[in-house]
Formats: sequence, C-alpha cells, structure tokens
Amino acid sequence: MSGSYVEVEERLRSYPRVDGLKKVTGLAKYAADWDFEDLLYGRVIKSSIPHGLVKGVDTSEALKVRGVRAIVTCLDDQTIWNAGERFHRRRVFTDHVRFLGDIIGAVAAESRFDAIKAAGLVKVEYQEYPGVFNVEDAMKPNAPQIWEDGNVRGPLITNYGDIEGDFARADLIVEAHYRTSRVANAQMEPAASLAWWDGDRLTVIAATQSIFGCREGIARDLGLPLEKVRVITQYKGGGFGNKASSMNYDLIAAILAKRTGRPVLVELSREEEFSLVHGRWSTDQHLKAAVTREGRVLGVKLKAYCDVGAYTRHVGKFVEGPEVYYSTTSWSSEVYVVYTNTPPTGHMRAPTGPQSCFAAESLMDEIAHKLRINPVDFRLRNAVIRAHNTLRLTSNGLRDCLQVGAEEFNWYERWREPPEDPSKLNDTVKGVGVAIGAWHSRVGRGEARLSLGQDGSLKLYVGVVDIGTGAKTTMALIASRHLGIPLERIEVTWGDTDLVPYSIGESGSRTTSFTGNAVKEAALKLKRQILVAASRLTGMDEDRLEIRGGRVVSRDGRVSLDLGEVVRKAGAEEFQAFASTEQGLGEDEERLSFAAHFCEVEVDSETGEVKVKDYLAVHESGEIVNLLTAESQVKGGVTMGIGMSLTEGLIISPQDGSPLNGNFMTYRIPNATQVPRIRVKFVEVEDPYGPKSLGEVPIVPVLARIGNAIFNATGVRLRDLPFSREALLRGMGRL
Repeated sequence: MSGSYVEVEERLRSYPRVDGLKKVTGLAKYAADWDFEDLLYGRVIKSSIPHGLVKGVDTSEALKVRGVRAIVTCLDDQTIWNAGERFHRRRVFTDHVRFLGDIIGAVAAESRFDAIKAAGLVKVEYQEYPGVFNVEDAMKPNAPQIWEDGNVRGPLITNYGDIEGDFARADLIVEAHYRTSRVANAQMEPAASLAWWDGDRLTVIAATQSIFGCREGIARDLGLPLEKVRVITQYKGGGFGNKASSMNYDLIAAILAKRTGRPVLVELSREEEFSLVHGRWSTDQHLKAAVTREGRVLGVKLKAYCDVGAYTRHVGKFVEGPEVYYSTTSWSSEVYVVYTNTPPTGHMRAPTGPQSCFAAESLMDEIAHKLRINPVDFRLRNAVIRAHNTLRLTSNGLRDCLQVGAEEFNWYERWREPPEDPSKLNDTVKGVGVAIGAWHSRVGRGEARLSLGQDGSLKLYVGVVDIGTGAKTTMALIASRHLGIPLERIEVTWGDTDLVPYSIGESGSRTTSFTGNAVKEAALKLKRQILVAASRLTGMDEDRLEIRGGRVVSRDGRVSLDLGEVVRKAGAEEFQAFASTEQGLGEDEERLSFAAHFCEVEVDSETGEVKVKDYLAVHESGEIVNLLTAESQVKGGVTMGIGMSLTEGLIISPQDGSPLNGNFMTYRIPNATQVPRIRVKFVEVEDPYGPKSLGEVPIVPVLARIGNAIFNATGVRLRDLPFSREALLRGMGRL
C-alpha cells in the first residue's frame, strides 16, 4: 500500500455536535425563524410564459390588497445579480423572461397571505417568443436565441498527452453513450432571507453557506462598501453547494426593505424552489477509450452536451473529474454548455462529479468485461499515479481504498461473470459492483481567533456556517487537540460577519483545509503564550511544560496550574491569538481525496425493481478529525447518489419547460426503506497539508457503482439515469 492503513475507528472517538442540542430541541434559529414586531413578508412575482419580453406591468389590483406595502418590478429596478449567471449579466428582476417562473418582481405585505394574493394579482403584458426546451432544438441553426450571443457556449477543452498517438497504437477501442438527468437540490431548509436597514447599513439574515461570500455579493450588487453589509447565519439547513454566494432572494429582501423602511422576510415555496433554486444540469456524454490488450487505458476522448437551463451559476467545465483518477497518458474532452428555456442550474454536491464518474466508470467496467479482467484488478491497474500524467499527488490512497474495500467486502468471492442471456433470468438475481472516484482538496486562505479568559474558558471565533458537515464541532476539535483543552470548555462563535474573522464558507469541500488550518495555527500561537507565561510563573523551562486536560503541567508532575490561573497571575484580562493562513500548492502538485465503493444489488427479473442490499464505502481523506461527522458525510453522499441513480430526475415539460414533478410529493427522494445499511471505512495516508476534503467525494462513485452492480446481476448495461424499470425490462427482453 502507498501509505499507512489505519483502522480509524480504533484510534478516534466520535464527538457529538456542539450545536446538536439546540437543533434537536427546536431552539436553533434558521433564517425564516427570525421575527420582528414590524416584519413584512415578501413574495416573488413570476413570469407566466417561458420566453419573451416584459412590455408592461399592471399593479393596480395588487395594490388594493389591504396589507400591501410595496411592489417592485423589472420596470423600476435594474439591479444586477452578478452571481446569478456565469457567462452573462443577469438582473434580479428580469425584463427578458427565459423560463416559466422567471422572477420579474416582488411584493412586500403585512402577512404571507396578503403577499401571495397580491403577487397573483399583478398583470404582465409580454412580447412572447418561441421557446426551446431541449438541447437538440436549442442547437439548431435557426433556434430562438435565449441570449444575444446564442444558446451554446464552448467547447470547453481539457487536453493532455498525445491523444491521437495513443489511439493509433491501441489494441482495442471501446466507446459508449451515457445520459444523466436534471436533479433538484431538495435541501431541507426552505429558501429564505430576512433584511433590514439601519440608515445606510444593511443586515441580512441569510440561508447561506458562506456569510462572507454572501456579504461580498450583496455589497457588489447593491453598490455598498463591505463594512456597510452585515450577514448573519446562525443555523443552515443544508445547501449542497448552490448557496455559497449571495442569492437573488437576499437582494430582493434588501430591495423591499429599502423601499418600505421595515424588515422584510422573503420566502420561496417548496414548488418555487424546484424552479428557482439551481439544481444539477443534465448531460449527454459520448466517451471513447484506447486500451491495450493487457488492460491499460492509454487515452480517452469525451464529447459532452450539458443542458444548463436558462441560467447557470456553475464555474468549471461542467463535465470533468475522471481525468485525474486514471493513470492515462492522454485525455481529450470538449464540453458544450447549452441554454434552454427551462429552470436554471448551478452547483450541487460535487457539481461535475457523479455524472462524469458515471459515464467514465461505466465505460471502464465495460472495458474490463470485454477483456475478461476482474473489475477491481482493472482499476488497480489504471488507478492514478500522477494527475494528468504529470502532476505529483500530495498523497494518494486510491489503491489502498480498493484493496481494503475488496477485502472487507469479500469481493473476489462474491463477484462472478454477469449472465450472458438476460432473457433467461427468473425470480430475484443478485450482483455486485465497484467504482472509484476522486474530488479536489484545495488549500487556501483561512482565519481564526482564540481567546482564553481568566475563568479558563476558551472562545473560538470562526466564520463557518455549518450546512450539516459539523464544521463548528470540527473547528472546536482542532483547537482542543492542539491546545490540550477539553472540547466541553470551548465556546464557538460563528456565523456573523461582525463578530468573526473571514472563512471561505462551506462549499467546495474547503472548510477544514482552509479555516481548520487557521484554527490550528491560532491554537499553536495561544499555546506558546500560555507556556511562556507559565514558565515565567514557575521558573521552569517551557520544554518541560505541557497543556493537558485544560491545565499546564510539568512533565515530572510537580507543577499543575489551571489555565485561568495562568491568565490571572500573568495580569491579563485574557490571552488572545489570531491566525491568517494562506497555503498554496506547488506548480507540479495536485491534491485529491479518493474513494472506492462496493455494493450488492438485488433485481426482481419480473418487475425490474432494483434494491441496494449491501453498501461499503472506503475513503481516503487524509486525517479524520471527527469520526462521527465523517461517517455521516459519507452516508449522506451515498444516499443522495442512490436517489440520483434509481429515483430522482426532474421531468421537464416539452410544451413549456416547467418541471412536471417539482414538489416533494412527486420528486422521488429515497426514503428509509430504499437506503441500505451503509458501512464506512477510512484509510489514512499522511498528507503534508493536513486533513483533506470529504463532503463531496462520497456521491461521486455511487451512480456508476450501482449501474455496474445491475450489469453484474443481469447482464444488462443501463446508460441513462435514473435507471428505470422499463429500460431494465427491455434489456432483459421482458418488454
């Protein structure tokens, strides 16, 4: 193995979350839970057509609603929401409607009922344009133009190595086509934002993943100095990546609050979220691989089309990832971003990961089958050594994950060749599958502040939000371990730009690497202060003193001082330490987290029903800080992947581009009966930059792994997501 495999469960404890009690007792205050005596309620005014220009707005009937205090529309507000669209300028209230339900205005009223009623009474006159609701129509030469510069961006290119040379010398060329569906974020907490003004200073209670990213976006869009914007997020009920900057409803709340001079809470309904909160785009991918007869993948060509809807908030190549976890000598991809008159898309947990891995890892499984090589052996043969065949990995536990997983899952005994004739299958059949994945683990800017009081309590100030990742607890644990102070004596202050130092926020799996490193540095600084002061008090050399259990003790046992006593006797109100860190990778380095997932599925050959029966996820993410949270992250990612594989997918109307299943009654998120017991194992490989990312990588291999297991059980290869019973039964000759 490439590193030291450690059964982390035997070495680390699991710690409950520092904010867990408030969450389970209902005392936690989310954005929509805040209340004021003079609070107004905001509701958006949505377009009733999928494509066209707003020519006029009649608010006369809406203004007759008794509780209405303000109505703002695209005709009297031109604020730009810069984070709302990657390639173009997008207005908060648009006069060019690009999908059914596009926001053209908003109402503020004394009650939710009044706001909803008034929004429905606003009459809009349109100049209607034809719409395009799929990639094929949007790419036609004479298609209606959604944006002035056309409907297609790209190709976005990734190239390395001699791709044509590798294909010329290949023994085998394998190609296949894969499709993934549109997926909704479907986070637990509804989209909401509360804003008010004190003179020229704005405060926003935001349902954001990044209080500083949100503040920067609001300040930029409203033309305010940063110090004039305060963002507070005490509790956040899930985000999955899309809410890492300011949202349009943050700006709408601020605009309505300015108009009315009162606090305004803007809320989206559950149905509105399925159209207005950007989900995962669909893809259409064609892959072709050049392979040797020994099972070495030389190069891969990828051509992909992504339906991003009317707007996209994603920054990246839309289909990318597998090129860094295979040790190919060449790779060539061209990706086209296609706009349609359908709901917008954006970041969602590992934005490009699962759909890209699904296509690539399914193809690898097909190649292994053609060459009659065991799927685990095939992956071990091709697992990455250098990213892009040139970049040195800071650490690499991918092979460890495969080997540990194969042993734990009993892979070589459970795996068998898939049946040659699916039509002859009867009753229930079982099969196993494997898939690998990786996700970036960046390093960058982080800040943290610590203060030790005369009572011996430690206060930690960090700009984290915590979207279910346990970030607050993780930061406290890092401080605890490096200071030798019990976790229960640490008070964490978070989620308020006026009170805490900068943090990147919970997106891109960056919090532990960025902010956690700053917490460590601040802890080491504070530890130095404490030991220096204790040395002066005791006359004992610093190297003979240490902090253990919240006390300064000497190694010979003769000295034992409470930390508060050290502060008091030093004549200080408190000891403080601040750290601002900014790590960077070398030019020839890449940093990745790795995973290998194994599962068994059960397929009913009569009905086509697929059940995931046994699941093992093996991960390498550097040092594991809190086992409980780490396991939870993996299980959550796997559950989301099971949904994307088997049940989830927005059905888009071919008539008007609206979601036909845009609510929790019809959008089929997996429930407890569909999710098996998920076993999680961690492999630790030392990384010079510390803990690596974990929040996103668990979803990456899930789709391909389930598809590979279905193939192993039935001999039917499914290449479209979500996997449907109808497609499986057709493959088995039942339909």
